[in-house]
Amino acid sequence: MSILNAPIRILGCGSPLMGNDGVGIKVIEVLHKTELKDLKDVDIEDAGVCGLDLLNLLDGARKVIIVDAILANSPPGSVHRIEGKDLLDGVEFHPLVSVHDLTITDVLKIGEQVQELPEIVVIGIEIGSIVTEATQEISPDVLKGVDKAIKFIKEEVFSSL
Repeated sequence: MSILNAPIRILGCGSPLMGNDGVGIKVIEVLHKTELKDLKDVDIEDAGVCGLDLLNLLDGARKVIIVDAILANSPPGSVHRIEGKDLLDGVEFHPLVSVHDLTITDVLKIGEQVQELPEIVVIGIEIGSIVTEATQEISPDVLKGVDKAIKFIKEEVFSSL
C-alpha cells in the first residue's frame, strides 16, 4: 500500500479502570460518535495501556494521532499537542510524563530502531495526579479536556486528508 493511501490512525491510550488515566479511551468513545468514524481513510482505535504493543498499531499508517493522559504540571483538563519528532529529538517540554510504565517517548525511541515510523502527533490531556485506586470515574475537570482534544484531532485529520 502506498503511503498516500495509508490511513490516519487515531489511538486512545489508557486504562478505563484507573480513573483519569482512561481519558484517552473516553476520547475514542466520543470520536466514534462523530463524522470521523465515517471517513474511509481514518481508523479510530482503543490502544489500551499501550506499551510496546503500540508499535504494531503504527504499522501501515501515514499519520498516527495518539491521545493519552499526561502529567505536565498544568491545570487538569489542559490539552497539549506534541510532535512525535520533538519527543524523539528530546525536545519535549520538561515535565511531560506518561502515567504508564513505558512512556510514549520510550516506545517511539524503540520503534525508530526497528521500523519506519509514520508522522506522529500526541494529544495529551493533563490529569493532575495519578489515581492509585481502581475507579471508572473521570473527574469533571479532566473531562473538560475531551472536547478540546476532539477539536485538535479533527484539525489534525482534516489538514492531512
